[in-house]
Amino acid sequence: MENNLERVSTVQQTDMGSTRLPLELQQQIYSCLDTRSFHAARNVCKWWRFASLDAVTLSRQLHKLPVLPPASAGKSSPQEMQSLWSEAAHTLLLGTRVQRQQDLPGTTAMAQKLGFTLGPRVIMATKGDRTVTINDRTIALFDTSGGQPKVTMQRLLNDYTETVGSAPWLRVAPTSYRELALSASGILLAVAHERTIQIYDLAARPDSIVVHEYIDSAAGHHICGLEFEQHDRVLRVSLSGKGAVLYLGTPAAEKLSNTTGTREHWSSKAGLSHVFLHSALLAINSQDNTSEHVGRLSGLQLLRPWQEGFLFAAQRHGGNESSHYVLAHIKCSVPGTTHELTAEPGSVAILARLESFLSAWDYTLNSKNESGMGLSENMPSAHEHHTTLALSPDSNMLVVAERNKKTIRPVPLTQLFLYRLPGERRMLGLLEEQLRERSGESATLPGVLGKLETGRAYPRGRSGTTDGLMKYNVARIPLCLSTLRGAVSELKFEQVMDVDTGSARAFALTACTTEAVKGWTVTEL
Repeated sequence: MENNLERVSTVQQTDMGSTRLPLELQQQIYSCLDTRSFHAARNVCKWWRFASLDAVTLSRQLHKLPVLPPASAGKSSPQEMQSLWSEAAHTLLLGTRVQRQQDLPGTTAMAQKLGFTLGPRVIMATKGDRTVTINDRTIALFDTSGGQPKVTMQRLLNDYTETVGSAPWLRVAPTSYRELALSASGILLAVAHERTIQIYDLAARPDSIVVHEYIDSAAGHHICGLEFEQHDRVLRVSLSGKGAVLYLGTPAAEKLSNTTGTREHWSSKAGLSHVFLHSALLAINSQDNTSEHVGRLSGLQLLRPWQEGFLFAAQRHGGNESSHYVLAHIKCSVPGTTHELTAEPGSVAILARLESFLSAWDYTLNSKNESGMGLSENMPSAHEHHTTLALSPDSNMLVVAERNKKTIRPVPLTQLFLYRLPGERRMLGLLEEQLRERSGESATLPGVLGKLETGRAYPRGRSGTTDGLMKYNVARIPLCLSTLRGAVSELKFEQVMDVDTGSARAFALTACTTEAVKGWTVTEL
C-alpha cells in the first residue's frame, strides 16, 4: 500500500465500523489530529492507511513537522508526499513507544546503606560488588557483594609524601570524583591529578609497580574527568579546555572487540603512554567548505568499531553555524612511527547532523511544536562538554545525557534525549561518497542528495531542488525522555524482547546516577 494510491478490492468500504465513514470525512478528521496520533491511526488497518494517502492530508500533517522546504501538495506527487511522510515519521520517532521501568537504588544509595561516608573519594563499580575508597593516603578495596563490606586490599597512594615503586609523585591526593575511574571489572583504578595519571592493579600485591604517565598532550589543561571504555582498553580523559578529549591506550581490533584490558596492556607501548586520539586535532570544515570557517569537536566519545575505524559522537562548534551534535566516523591505522593503532585526524567523515535548540531554529520556527517538539526545555543546548552517550545495538538510535545548566542547585539535573540515526546502510553510502571526494573522484547524485543529511549545504533553487529533483530535509530533532537528578555516570542500550508485543525490536535503556538506576523500554512499532 505504500506505492499503490488507487482503490483496490482489499480496501473496499464495508459495513465494518472502521470503514463506515466516507473517505472525505475521514480525511477531514485526519487533518485535525496531531502528527503522532495521525501516524498511529494510519497504521490501524488497510482502509485507514488508504484514507491517509491523500496528498493534501499528508501536506497538512507535514506542515506541523520540522521539514524544509515546507511540503506542498501542488509541487510534489502523491508518491513523493507519501515517501516524505514515511521518512519524517521514522526520523522523528513518531512510531516509537517509550515505557518507564521501575527505579533501582543507585551507587550513592547502596554506599550509604553499607555505611560508607559519601564523598569524592568513594567510587563504586556499576554492579555494586566492588567499592574503592581513598582515606588520607590509603587506597582500600571493599567487596560489597554481600550484606557487609569486606576489605580485600589496602595500599598506599602515590602522593607527595611517599612513592611506591617507580611511579611519579602526586602533589596532593585527588579531591574530586572526576579524577578517579574504576574499570568495569573493578580491578583497575585510574587516579589523575593535573596532568599525571596512575593506574593501580587492585588485584596485585600492595607493593606492585604502578603504571604511570605524565600526559604531554594535556599541556595547557588539567584533567577533569576519567573513564574506562572499550572493555577497559582505552581511557577517556576529559581536559579542562573547551571540551577537549584524549583517548589513551589502544582499543582491540573489530574482530577482537571483546578483549579486556589488563595491567600488562596498560604498561605496554600500546597502553597509557599511547595517545590513540586527540579531539583538538580533528578540524572540521564548515558547510560551505571554506578555509576561513573551521569547526571543532568537543566532548567526543567513541561508540563502537565500524568500517576499519570507529563511530563516534561529539558536539560541533564554530564553523559559522550553531552548535549541535554529530555522528561521525574516523579511520584507524598503524603508522610507521608508533607501530600502534592510531586514529587518523584527517579522516573524519560526518554521517549525521543531530540538532540542538539553536541549530534547529529554522525548522522549528515554521513547525507547530506539537507535544513540545523543538521547544527549548525539550532540546539539548550542545554547550555542555561533558556529556554521556550510548548507541543502540542496531546503530539506529543514540541517547545523549546532557546536564541542564539552568538548574545546578541544590542538585544538578540531567536531561536524556533520544535521536534517530540514518542506519548502517545509509551511513555506509555517506562514508563511501566522502571517500570519493577525498580521492578526487566526481560525486554521484545520491551522494549530493545525501550531503543534506549531514548538514553540508549545496546550492538549491527556490523550491528546494537539486539538479531539478525535489529534495526535502527532515531535521533530526530528538525525543526528550526524562529529566534526572544528579549526573549520569553510565548509559546502557541493550536489545530485549518486548513482553507485550513479542517483538524483538525492543531495547532496554538504563541510566545510572548516584541516586538511582532508571530504565526505559524503547520499542519500534
